Amino acid sequence: MNNKTKNRIILFGQQNLQNSMLVGYLNQNTESECQLESQPTWKCAWNADARPLLILIDANLARIEQISNLLEQIYEQALDLRVAFYAVPQSHPVEKLIAWPMVNGLFYQDATQQQLCKGIEGLFAGEYWLSRQLVADYLYRTRKKPKPKVPMKAELTKREVQILQLTATGATNTEIAEQLNVSMHTVKTHIYNLFKKIGVANRMQAVNWAQDHLEEFAAVAY
Repeated sequence: MNNKTKNRIILFGQQNLQNSMLVGYLNQNTESECQLESQPTWKCAWNADARPLLILIDANLARIEQISNLLEQIYEQALDLRVAFYAVPQSHPVEKLIAWPMVNGLFYQDATQQQLCKGIEGLFAGEYWLSRQLVADYLYRTRKKPKPKVPMKAELTKREVQILQLTATGATNTEIAEQLNVSMHTVKTHIYNLFKKIGVANRMQAVNWAQDHLEEFAAVAY
């Protein structure tokens, strides 16, 4: 492990010349240590490294079911991580996987290596790297008429309200952990319980929920 690098990148892709060259390029042109993995399986040994982590997944790595299973494994990890897909053909099934809360980026087949590096820099800075059309399509599929506002039956703890407030500002899990002085694992556990209580599946839905209901719990946070 190269501790001199600021970040880590695990690139899930086929063992071929193109991906090997991409790993070398990323090692030279980003502040990251990049490694190539050909099997869509999480390795427990990776949890020992606390550096910020980006998971890059080749859209052609495996069947969509196997990629979804990999996302399930990644979601369970108490790490400072984010996920992006690369080499994505237009209208590929992985486009719908941006609904996962840790999937923050998607690079199409025509993205250059320079564009990929710029996107990686943004992802590590907490930004989303998704095309406007992709976001528009996602909103078109998921938006619906708001339900009439009724008093909430969900009982949120003080910590859950604090985390919801920070999530609504766009704070990452790392930033939430630092501000509340708790571990990443604790933050992810609270977020899991919070999402279950308020009936949402991802951060975007949580932010929308907060806009409608957070004021009802304002007194709980203090």
